Amino acid sequence: MTKTSLSSLYHRLTATATPALDADDVAAAAEGTLSAGRRDDVAATLAASAAEAKVVRLLRELRTDSEALAFGIARTQRDTAHDRQPTGRRTAAGRRHATVMRWTAAMAACLVAVVGVFTLRQAHTPAMPIAHTVARTDVIFTDRDLTRPKASAKGDELFRGSFNG
Repeated sequence: MTKTSLSSLYHRLTATATPALDADDVAAAAEGTLSAGRRDDVAATLAASAAEAKVVRLLRELRTDSEALAFGIARTQRDTAHDRQPTGRRTAAGRRHATVMRWTAAMAACLVAVVGVFTLRQAHTPAMPIAHTVARTDVIFTDRDLTRPKASAKGDELFRGSFNG
């Protein structure tokens, strides 16, 4: 009991377990349609396993409800089917609007062609003509203003009028 080996734990737990029934056998047992040769084996397995016996009882009780549900779904699908077109001639949603899509694609292609021709026809001007560029010297750190002779200042002309009046 104090062994920590997983293999020994697996062997111990599966040694006493009865093999589980497959889904077809469980469904056939719930419906009561098991073959005579298989009926005794399934009955013995169900007698040994309370869980599988509960599953068979649950399936048997839910059979009428599941049949009613399946019938209701089939009727609803039949009633809600649209009758716009005959059943033999159904078309995809994209096919219904094919002419509109074709017209839109043609207009987009024409727009691209016009923009391309307009772009190619434009006169290309260089960003800066290299031959006409004159480099100006830096005037921040020069003494040009100090060495140039100053022009004579005229003075304030506001008060040079005559007030003889």
